[in-house]
Parts: sequence; structure tokens; C-alpha cells
Amino acid sequence: MKHRILRTGLSALIILLLLSSTAAYATGDIVYTNSRWLADNLEYTNTVKWSSVFGRTESFTVSMAGPGDAYPIVINGDTIFGSTRISGIVSYAESLGMNVLAAVNADFFSMQTGVPLGIVIEDGVYKSSPSDRGAVCFGYNGGAFFITTPSVSINLFNNGGGAEADNAGKTVNLSNYNKFRMDTGGLYLFSEAFSTVSTRTTSPGWFVILKILEGTPSVSGTMQLEVTGKLMSDDAVPIGEGYMILSAAMLGGFIAEYEKFSVGDIVTLTTTCNDERLADAQYATGAGDILLSDGLRTDPESWDTALLPRNPRTAFGIRADGAIVSYVVDGRDSTHSVGLTLDELIDEMQRLGCVYAINLDGGGSSALSLRIPGLSNAEVVSRPSGGSERGCATYILFVTDAVPGGAARNLNLRNDGVIVLSGSSVELSFTATDRGYMPAGIPDDIQVTPGSTGASVDGAVYTSGGAAGADTLSLYSPSTGANGTGQVFVITRPTSITPSRKGSSAPLTSVKLLPGDILELDVAATFYRRAVVAQVHSFTYSVTGDIGEMTEPGLFLAGQTMQQTGTITVSADGRSAEIKVEIGGFLDMQNHWAREYADYLASIGIVTGVTPVSYDPERMMSRGDFCLMLYRAAGLPAFDETGAFNDVPAEAYYARAVSWAREMGIAEAVENNDFYPSRPLARQDTFTWIYRTLGLLNKQYTDGTKEDLAGFPDADSLAEYAVIPTATLIKLGLVGGMDGRLEPNGSLTRAQMAKIIATVIQL
Repeated sequence: MKHRILRTGLSALIILLLLSSTAAYATGDIVYTNSRWLADNLEYTNTVKWSSVFGRTESFTVSMAGPGDAYPIVINGDTIFGSTRISGIVSYAESLGMNVLAAVNADFFSMQTGVPLGIVIEDGVYKSSPSDRGAVCFGYNGGAFFITTPSVSINLFNNGGGAEADNAGKTVNLSNYNKFRMDTGGLYLFSEAFSTVSTRTTSPGWFVILKILEGTPSVSGTMQLEVTGKLMSDDAVPIGEGYMILSAAMLGGFIAEYEKFSVGDIVTLTTTCNDERLADAQYATGAGDILLSDGLRTDPESWDTALLPRNPRTAFGIRADGAIVSYVVDGRDSTHSVGLTLDELIDEMQRLGCVYAINLDGGGSSALSLRIPGLSNAEVVSRPSGGSERGCATYILFVTDAVPGGAARNLNLRNDGVIVLSGSSVELSFTATDRGYMPAGIPDDIQVTPGSTGASVDGAVYTSGGAAGADTLSLYSPSTGANGTGQVFVITRPTSITPSRKGSSAPLTSVKLLPGDILELDVAATFYRRAVVAQVHSFTYSVTGDIGEMTEPGLFLAGQTMQQTGTITVSADGRSAEIKVEIGGFLDMQNHWAREYADYLASIGIVTGVTPVSYDPERMMSRGDFCLMLYRAAGLPAFDETGAFNDVPAEAYYARAVSWAREMGIAEAVENNDFYPSRPLARQDTFTWIYRTLGLLNKQYTDGTKEDLAGFPDADSLAEYAVIPTATLIKLGLVGGMDGRLEPNGSLTRAQMAKIIATVIQL
């Protein structure tokens, strides 16, 4: 494989100034960017943009500038027929001994056959015809270039030598090479590059089998072939290594071309292309519409109208200095990235400094894979819209001939691009790569120098200053001489703030506290849907109402006055979140073992006290009240009522909850359509009702078995309907028995029930 250096060769082109990252574009403002070097001339950049009109877009670019260790190739896989996922193509390339740094999808293709619509040239070998579609090419002598409508003509000249002497001098002309044969598509030529299985033809046709005597398929050259067989078949025909096959469907009407050959004939195959630059292409892939040419937009009337709407996109661009850009933007997901229209894609390519740009296959095909510096394996960094990788036809790979081995040469941040709130700290982690950009031993004396004024580093702990933006850190190891850079993205204003109790991830929007209680907070933040590293001291806190005070960041001391309400506001640079605080709580739970469960359920609206300040923990749980707890835990869902129990008045506070429990198959009548809502709920009914509600609460579980009941001497006294529910709750750790017994006909107190329900909710 030749290592090529990209030359400028585009000095006459219009030079476009790159816009700063604070500028606004049609698709929104750049709110986040992170760049890292994959090789000395290959840079990866991840960008998030936000538009108040369209929402969020996330894009990924790989840019290669000038001579260096990395260079691009085109690869299709082992055969033209059939598609390959991006992770598969990287593995395939590595199996051939290639050192792959990045990969991106390229040409459009048939979803039925995986055959690319455009041209494929791999390391000078012609593998599939262009079909007059655009092409991205990489030349032997440097330079990336586009061809609008490449074409390659194939001429077969019969030199004779076989049984039919009058065949000498006859010619056959065609252009379909390694494409799926259509009944009305004319003549087709297949090589072993098309399929290791066969011609994959599906209708009756004729076949001329040609053995390669001399030469290799190219877009401009000759080969010598020998006719070794002729046949007509309803089925596909094996191609075989070192052979080519000329074919046409019977419906095509080309039987006269078949008659121009006989076994033993020597045939000269000549290929010619319509563009001399194509003859210099070491690699080429088909593509879609050229969008930018000489710095100007091409005529939109020439674009494929089916591709105009907003979608995930892949594009390829060339800057004025000859540097190349592969671009992928995610789409079809309003919570992650909405994608781009074709017109907006041009804006993005111009923002990246491209004066030439061409559209590649998008939608579910768009994908970018990288080997993150310091890791052994590549990973897909984009998010394919179908939820998983789609098999595609051709790919552009960025590879290097740099040979792995030796000590660390390049230093990197493992958590490169981490987002940190101003004033907060993050522990940096490091990776190292050798001269071949493969993982190497990490030096233990890495020194870090921040680039931002006010930022500091103590050992591996970075503390951000007050300035927002990407802080580029310099990394250096005195013992090895290895060096590199990494980025920390500092923000002052998150896009969301979520307080919680310390030790819990559940958002805290309201809380009931007793006088003198201490509430310790954790605060999470996001920045355009990405997690932010932040400590509680980096937020500001304010208290309204006579409810208490913040004694230090994140620590609230409740006041001594009962029945007070107010708010704690957590803020950062104008973004805030509120916690509604009620000082009261249940006085009879102050030193009770179940206090935290009752307070938690009260804070999320599942239970109330028997009075505003009394919970009555030892009271038996009634059947009606328990239905109400389950209904509230399920979120008070709407449902169609089809009937009611005789003894549940419509005006009862628990009436709708009881009806819901009946409609959902959770609870049923005791006898004669009577529910007995005030009767204490039996323990085995409690276990059964909770079991029947697990699915409605979106809890994952597997059923228990009688073996789970083996440790309880009274398990045999369980009603049949309660066996599996009780075993399941025991398996989940929700039920532990009373003094080693299940007591299926006993009752549960309000305190015991609070523990069970709180534990279920937090599963």
C-alpha cells in the first residue's frame, strides 16, 4: 500500500474564513466543542449546537491536514455484494494488517443487495462501476478530488483462437461492472470481487466464463482473458478466483453478444475512463450530489429532492489548502440530535472551511467510528438513528503505516472533553499511545498545565477557574518525554439543575422536615443534555420563608417553628431549581424506625398522616387505604371504570383507587361483591397486591418459586394465589417475615407498609 501525501493543488479556490465557535448559524449556536488528535495530522472534533427553533444537533468531524502519519483509503469489504457494519469493516481492515484510526460510511447502496450505487476503487483495483454517479477520489500523487459524473467503458476484443474462427475481431462494449444484474440492464461483467459465492443472479441468463491470463482490473488499462466456458442457466453461476464472467438476462435481448465468443478464444479487455484524474485515483467511492464547488453552492435544482428534508447526514469536504473533512451529524431523535436539511449541511461544511463538499449516504447509514487514543479497540462515537449499526457498502478509512511498539510517545486524557462547572474539580485520568498510536504504558510522572487563567491542577485533580469555554491542557512526562494535550470544557451556567438528598439519585422537589432536622443535598447538573461535573460548593443557595437556614453549601438546618413552608433555591449563573420545604412532619415518627420511609412517601405524595402532624405508625393498614397508596405510587393513571363494589361509596376518598385496583386485576371482592375497605389487610393479600402492581410500576423481576419459601415453617398456610407473589417478594428482598414466620393471615401496620412501599418504589 502506498503512503500518499495530500498536496495543496487548490490555491486558486476561494478561501473561506472559519467562523468563531461563538457565532450563530442557521442551525443554532455552538454550545460545546471538543477536539483531540488521533494522529499527528488527524483531528477529531465533537460539536453540539442548540437552536431555539430546531433544538439540539450533535456532529462529529475527522479532519486531516497536510502530510503526516494518517492518510485516507476506501474499502468495501471482501466482496461488493452484501453490506458490512462499520465495526465489521474496521475489524476486516485490521485483519488485513491495517492500523485503522477512524472510519466513516460513504456511498449509497441497494438495501436489498448491499451493492454500492457508485464506483469503487481500492488501492488501484477497479471493483465496481460508477453508474454515472458522483465520486470522491484519492490520487496516487496526492490530493482528494471529486468527479461529478465519472464513467468507465469496457471493451472486450475477441482475438480468436477458439473453435469459431469467425469470432476473431468481434467486440462487445459495456459499462456495468460488478453490479447486480437486472433483466433489462444490458450486459454485465463480474469478477471475483463481486462475490465469493456466485454471480448472485436470480433470473434466466447466459454466461461467458473468462479466465484471467494477465492483468488486474483498473479504470484505465488492459487485461488478457481466455474463454473457458459458455452456458445458459436459470441459476447463479460461481465466479471463482482468477476468473471473470460476462452475462446478460435472457429478457435483455443480447443473445447476439453471447454468440461472439467460443471456448478457447483469447480476449483483450480494455477499460477507459472519461476523466484523466480518475485514471490517477488510487482509491474512489461513489457519492451523492456535489453541494459546494469552488466555494459556491451548486444549483439546488440538480440535487436529489428525496434527500432535502432534515435527516442524519454524512458528507465529505475539501478545504482551500487541500485538507479534507469527513462529517457526520446525528438525527431523527429530538432528545439527542434533530439532524440537518441538505441546505443546512452546506452551511456546516462552509463553517468547517470547505470549498468543495459532497453528500454521502445518510439516514440510518450515518456512522463514525474511532479508536479513542489509548484504547485498543474502535468504538462508534456517533449514534445511528436506527438504534444500532446499519450494514453499508463502502467506507472511507483513515489509516496509518506508523508501526506500533515502544514506550509512550503521546499522552491523552481518558476523560477528554469532560464538562465541569466553574469552581468545581474533576480528577483527570490519562492514557498513552506509542509511535503507532496504540496503547502504551502510562507514565507515573505526568505533569498537567492548564491553559485557562484561574484554573489549577493539583496532582491529577483539575479545578476550573471562572472563564467558560474549552481549556486546553498541556500534558508532559519528564521521564519519557511523552507529551500531548487534552481538553476540559468549563461552563458557568448549566441548562438544568437537579437537587437530591445526599446518597440518593431521586430528584428532590419537595420535602417535609421536623424542626431541627438537617437536610444534606447533592446537586446534579446537565449542559445541553450532557452530564456536568460539579460540587455543591459551586452552586449558590437561598432560602425563603421561616423554615431554617443554609449553614454551608448543600447543608440545610430546619428551623424550630412548626407548620412553616418555604423554598430552598439552588442556582448557578441564573439557572435555578427549587425545593419546596414544609417544616412539620409527623411528630410520632421522630424516633421511629420507619421514619425515613414514612417521610419519603409523604414527600412524594404517596401517604398522608392521620392528622397533619401524626402518622399513627402502629395502626393496621386497611384494604381501602392500601389501594390508595398503590394508586398514588402508579401515578394516578386514568382508566375506564366498569363497575364498583357494593360497600365502597362513590364519595369515599379511596373509591377511585379501589376501582382502579379492581380494573387492573390487583384486588377483588371478598364475597358477594363486597370489598370490606375498612378491614385490616391480610399479609398474604398485601404480598399479592404488590406483586400484581410491579409491572404497572415498571419494575423488572423474575417470579420466585416454592424453594424461596423453604425457610418459613408456615409457608404451607399460604393461600394458593399468594404462593408465587410471596415467593417473588422474598426473592426481591421486599419481605423477610416476622420472627422467621410469614404470618399470612396477620396484618401489617402503617409503619411496616411504609417500608415495603418505599422499597418497592426505589427498586
